[in-house]
Amino acid sequence: MSLEPQDELTTAEQARIIAAVRAETMRRTAVDGWFWLTTLVKTRDEADQDSVKQFPRKPYLHELWNLIEGNQRVVIAKSRQLMLSWLLCAFAVWTARYQSNKLIIWQAQKKEDADSMVCLPGGDKDAGFTARMQFIVRSLPEWARGQWKEAEGELTCRDTQSTIKALPGGANQVRGKTPSVIIEDEFAYQDEQQGVYQAVAPLIQKATKLIVVSTPNGATNTFSTLFHGAPVGVSIPT
Repeated sequence: MSLEPQDELTTAEQARIIAAVRAETMRRTAVDGWFWLTTLVKTRDEADQDSVKQFPRKPYLHELWNLIEGNQRVVIAKSRQLMLSWLLCAFAVWTARYQSNKLIIWQAQKKEDADSMVCLPGGDKDAGFTARMQFIVRSLPEWARGQWKEAEGELTCRDTQSTIKALPGGANQVRGKTPSVIIEDEFAYQDEQQGVYQAVAPLIQKATKLIVVSTPNGATNTFSTLFHGAPVGVSIPT
């Protein structure tokens, strides 16, 4: 019997190690969204479709992820180039991938804007421009991706029966629905901000997570009031 060290693993040994690593990764990603995000998720440069990168491990993004995951109502005033939209898209995908029977709504002023975040119609699965969530799903390793159904403005994870749905602005679009998560994108630029908030506010008491994000658009709108805690110029009692 040779006592020489073995420099190579057999094919069966390699397969067992790979399977074990994947199983542990899946176990952890189901409960640790930030680990999933920074281990498996890729982003792209919208101006250069060939520029695909691993999601960056930036401390402020980690703090934002924890803020979004740990609170039922979150209002964020954003600026461009901070990757907040990518972070929120990833949060929606992670929620749908690992939590059962959830409805996640992404609402923007225009339906095409919401669709461009969730899912765009396409022919060949590997061709054409994809929405951000659609891109995130397709870029996941096959062993971690799960089974998804794509439709215009909608992504459904067959493994969990959770759906992400794009909606245009307007209170009637969300009224009567019972989502688990509502993401209001560029809320300061939506025409029916007050009506939308009045429609979704009662849902927060029933455990719906509300995430409101926007670049600022003046001081006299519902987004500004939500962000500051009161209309601008009105003192908040201490």
